[in-house]
Amino acid sequence: MKGLRFFQAVLVFSILAFDCRTSQDISQEVGPSSKAVSSLEKVEIGGTSQWILMRGKDAHKPVLLILHGGPGAASIGFARYFYKDLENDFIVVNWDQRGSGKSFSFFLPDLTPDDYVSDTHDVVNFLKKRFDTPKVFLMGHSWGGYIGALYANRHPENLHAYIGIGPVVRGEEGVRISYNYILEHAKKDPKLADQAKDLSFDSYMQDRRHWLNALGVGLFHGEHTKDESSFLKGLMSDSPEYSLLDIITYLPGIWKSSSRIRPYFFQMDLFKQAPEIKVPVYFFSGRYDYYTPVEILERYTKFIKTPKKNISIFENCAHAPHFELPKEFSEKLTTQLLLGK
Repeated sequence: MKGLRFFQAVLVFSILAFDCRTSQDISQEVGPSSKAVSSLEKVEIGGTSQWILMRGKDAHKPVLLILHGGPGAASIGFARYFYKDLENDFIVVNWDQRGSGKSFSFFLPDLTPDDYVSDTHDVVNFLKKRFDTPKVFLMGHSWGGYIGALYANRHPENLHAYIGIGPVVRGEEGVRISYNYILEHAKKDPKLADQAKDLSFDSYMQDRRHWLNALGVGLFHGEHTKDESSFLKGLMSDSPEYSLLDIITYLPGIWKSSSRIRPYFFQMDLFKQAPEIKVPVYFFSGRYDYYTPVEILERYTKFIKTPKKNISIFENCAHAPHFELPKEFSEKLTTQLLLGK
């Protein structure tokens, strides 16, 4: 017992000492130009220290702020792998939201979605000042797509456009649709039929990730369906941005963040909370996404009032088309945002 306590004390001390840094050397090449951006910094956001990764081949390119999913599924640790093509045309900014990834904290207070919207506002203002720009592009995935839509609804003056990748549009309706999908399709799978025949809604909610991945309708639909955790952990272990401590605290960051937001999940409804966004809106989804079913997003796309809107569906992807097909996603996104096609 004493040995365990000693190990815990050393771990806590190490994390706190590690957190004293304000920046980290990540000077791998992003391009031949002296105008290239490559910076990992700890910034004061919402009264707490949070980490931001900024990378691009030209400091004069437009800024693209990415809001990761989860809550707590921080993205700095694998940003280089999925977003490197976007660095040609944007200053790509990944922010590990409070309590997650490099921004992990043992002392995470009770939070609401509005707290994350407020943090987003602070990050946007930081980026506007840092890069001397009046507006940024805002892109959010899943939970980040929900927060991004709320922010775009409230602060369109700071944005060129809002991009949502499989955003949470209606929390409760989404899980009801996915639950019914699991009940119907698991019956046809000999490995799952016996488990699914008595599957209650509450039991499904407690292990939703397992069921969605089992049928290839979770984070991935393609080759990484069954090993998404190993795949992402492998990317993080090769990341110069994440230390061993960051990897160790990654899952606790998801658990803590998700527990704070779980009471609000069934209240999430962009039809009511963001019926209008006064900047162009671009949605992306995978046809096999049953975390945030595409049928709800298609209805929301028709419903939302905005000067311009478009939805692109990747027919062979699930919840993360930008992870499954990063190059194809980057090409489509850049074409729409910069060329208006």
